[in-house]
Amino acid sequence: MNPLLILFALVPFLFAAPVFSAKKAPKAPAPTKFSLDKLQKTYKGAASLEADLLQEVYQASLGRTKTSRGTIKLSKPNFVRWETVEPETSVLVSNGRKLFYFVPNARGPNKGQVSVSDSAKLQSQPLFRILTGATPLQKEFKIEKQAETQAPDSEEKWTELVLRPRKKWGDITEVQLKVDPKYLIREMTTETEMGNKTKITLQNQALGAKLPPALFDFKPPADAEVLQN
Repeated sequence: MNPLLILFALVPFLFAAPVFSAKKAPKAPAPTKFSLDKLQKTYKGAASLEADLLQEVYQASLGRTKTSRGTIKLSKPNFVRWETVEPETSVLVSNGRKLFYFVPNARGPNKGQVSVSDSAKLQSQPLFRILTGATPLQKEFKIEKQAETQAPDSEEKWTELVLRPRKKWGDITEVQLKVDPKYLIREMTTETEMGNKTKITLQNQALGAKLPPALFDFKPPADAEVLQN
C-alpha cells in the first residue's frame, strides 16, 4: 500500500490521541576522570618494556615531518635499546652508564659514527621518563582535556588526553596521550615552544618480560668514528 495513504489513514487517530507532556532525555553520565596515578603505576611497576615503534617528528621551521620505524626495549633502572630500521639504520643503546648512538653510514657507505655520552641524559627525555614511570604525572601535569576515541585497528575505546605541565617542563608545552583500557599508552605526542611536534606510536607493547643483559651491551666497531659528548 502507498505509504502516504497509510499516513493519512492514521491522521484521525493521531489527533485523537491523548497529549502527553514532553520529557527531557536524560543526560549522558560524565566520563570518569582519568587516573594519571594509575597510568604512572602501570609503567613504574613493570621491570621492562618492549614495543614496535613509529616516530613522526614535525619540524615547524621547515614545515615537514620525518618518519622512522623501529623497536624499543627498556629495562630498569637505566637500560635502553632503540633500533631504527627505516628509513635509515641506527641504534641507541644505554648500558646504565654510557649512552651510545651508532649510525652505520653516517660518513658514507659503511663508514660509521658513534656518539658517546652519559646515560644520565635519558632522564631528560619525555618518552623515557613516562614509559619508565619516573615522572609523577599527577604532580607534574594537569588534564586539560579528556575524551573517548576509537582505536584505529579494533572496536576498542581509548582515552584521549591533553596534558599541560604545571610548571616548566623543559621546552615542552603540551603532551597528548592515547591510552587503552589496560592503561597502556598507545600514542604520545609532545609539542614544544617552537611548535615542533614528536608523535610516538607504540604497537605490540609488552611489559615485565626479563630481557637478556646482552641487549644493552655495545662496542663501537673498530672502523667507526667515535665522538665523546
